Amino acid sequence: MRIAQLAPLAESVPPKGYGGSELVVNLLTEELVKRGHDVTLFATADSQTEGRLIECAPQGLRASSIAPTRWHAYNIKALIKLEEMQDQFDIIHNHMGYAALPALSKFRCPVVTTNHNPLYDYCKDIYFAYGKMQFISISDAYKRLNYPEKVNYITTVYNGINLDDFSIDESIERKHLLFLGRLCADKGTKEAIEIAGKLDMPIVLAGKVDRNDEPYFNEFIKPRLKESKVEFVGEVSTQEKNSLYNSAIATLCPINFEEPFGLVFSESLACGTPVMALRRGAAPEVVSDGQTGVIGDSIEELVERFSEIGKITQQTCRERAARLFSKEKMTDSYLKAFEKVMTNSLIPSR
Repeated sequence: MRIAQLAPLAESVPPKGYGGSELVVNLLTEELVKRGHDVTLFATADSQTEGRLIECAPQGLRASSIAPTRWHAYNIKALIKLEEMQDQFDIIHNHMGYAALPALSKFRCPVVTTNHNPLYDYCKDIYFAYGKMQFISISDAYKRLNYPEKVNYITTVYNGINLDDFSIDESIERKHLLFLGRLCADKGTKEAIEIAGKLDMPIVLAGKVDRNDEPYFNEFIKPRLKESKVEFVGEVSTQEKNSLYNSAIATLCPINFEEPFGLVFSESLACGTPVMALRRGAAPEVVSDGQTGVIGDSIEELVERFSEIGKITQQTCRERAARLFSKEKMTDSYLKAFEKVMTNSLIPSR
């Protein structure tokens, strides 16, 4: 199959640091190439792939000196290149989101879009205008919460992880709680520190602070770093993440928004580490309450139910991640979705 992968340009593929959708694009692209498919990746020039790379921006735009007001110009340039090359592909897989829809809706080549982010108020009307195009949700919760009556979701495909990057290391002592991800209000960093405090346990914070999250960090997180049981280690590599998961008793995810999927959930489970999360978005779908973690309706409930973590086995967590969230499983599901899209595209519209 000849497949075009249209990546977002904010980060390279794979991302140098934090970047959820770019990581998924990388794992899917490389697994497709491994299986013998002809894959072309439209991404930043500092991206890496075993397929063919079409350079659409000099580097990940978020880390570049290019002003944000000019970023959309690079999206348009990528779409122009893709339009010129569209006859070389059997299907185009859009990860760029709403910015690509007006152009892609006019392409001859079959197109499918994976929605990695919620349909926020500022962009939902764009999705509605092109709602008859074919879309993939990354969780059933995402589909349910993001206007299924107006957007044509043809299937759900869970995000995958590379299980080889995450493993159970029984030689590491599990001694702290962990928060891993963007340090921001949506991810519940402040609440994670509060949970650790109520349990009188040390917590390690790992992740990036985006520029627009700096006021939150300075007000709610930075003052707490003076406490002896709160440690901030910044952004970490995949290898460092694996070590942090393995040294954690539980990963805290007191999310304050409808999480579309949550790669941290599946990564933690792959390391045998239970997840404690609020009942938002896909959390109850990815983490099995009482079996691989605790899903609560409040901070107080998570604290009260912390003792249940000791009854959860590392192997149960690992088995769930392997069964549902591997890159191989994800690729299998996407190939089925691609076949469906191409079949649908042959059916005359009424």
